Amino acid sequence: MVKRTALLVAIALLATACNGAAAPTVPAGTEPVVRVLDGDSLVVDVGGTETEVRLLGINTPERDECFDQEARARARELAGERVRLAGGDTDRFGRLLAYAYTEDGTLINQQLVAEGMALALSTDHALEADFKAAEQDAFDERLGRWQTDACGPPGDTDLAIEELNYDAPGDDSQNSNGEWIDIINEGSNATALGGWSIQDESSSHRFRFPDGFVLSSGARVRISSGCGTPSADHLFWGECDGDAVWSNSGDTAYLLDVSGNVVDRFAF
Repeated sequence: MVKRTALLVAIALLATACNGAAAPTVPAGTEPVVRVLDGDSLVVDVGGTETEVRLLGINTPERDECFDQEARARARELAGERVRLAGGDTDRFGRLLAYAYTEDGTLINQQLVAEGMALALSTDHALEADFKAAEQDAFDERLGRWQTDACGPPGDTDLAIEELNYDAPGDDSQNSNGEWIDIINEGSNATALGGWSIQDESSSHRFRFPDGFVLSSGARVRISSGCGTPSADHLFWGECDGDAVWSNSGDTAYLLDVSGNVVDRFAF
């Protein structure tokens, strides 16, 4: 279980643990960029073969989601005509996972995070802590995707992620409702949450508050990952087949308003 008060301490410890770690060596050679698919995927001519490259350690909005076009345009601008690639593993789709550097040595992956164009994934790679710190800074400064009106008019509300239990007792796959996230209304007025949503770092886990759901001033609502009968203070994500939402090895929860603006984030 992670509470709000533990967040900044955890981030500080993560950054401290990374101090002094050697960054990957920037490759000497460059490869031609064929095209930019989206904010985190490029097609690069690697040794004469068109290769899809997935930028390691980051995720940008999916097609037709808020800030998709801005992230893609910035990735295209940074990549230019040639990039330097560092990485050799592939993902489950056969894409090359890599750090991509500009010709002058700027790390595109991290630059996109630092500008608020991408979020930092909780994956095991050499610069994970650096990327996480860059996302925190971008969010604190409300840059790019993290602007309060990035996706439309912000609501006059004061909602926050209060607490998150990412590790269910026992086997997570057998106890979906042992995972949960609590949202609190710290404002002085009730808030209609129909159309609001919660998501994690992935491109697949999305929860949408039901139409007509209202959270009173000072009230909390718990969203469990599994299934159940909804009530005024307890909702269910709907992962009825035992699929976990939150990764025990690290994840980030995002609370989005009806326009898609990120109201709050909670990293662990």
